[in-house]
Amino acid sequence: MDEGQQAALKALVLRGPDLKRHGCFAWRARNLCDVVERRFGVRYREVGMLRLLKGLDLSWQKARPVHPEVDPVAQARFKKPCPA
Repeated sequence: MDEGQQAALKALVLRGPDLKRHGCFAWRARNLCDVVERRFGVRYREVGMLRLLKGLDLSWQKARPVHPEVDPVAQARFKKPCPA
């Protein structure tokens, strides 16, 4: 994939999938392989897609969807260690 295609893929991953359009709630490597093949005509295996995503500075944490009602204060409170 050229740089423009890679930029478009990164934007797509960060935006997240549309259930009606992409048929999934969260991106998996196999979903992205299908999207890239249909959209750009380039075929990747899952391992190659994961390498490509890593090269685009995308990780599972960055690519996973976040519920719109997430409470950051509650998450911070949950992540604090328990007092000894």
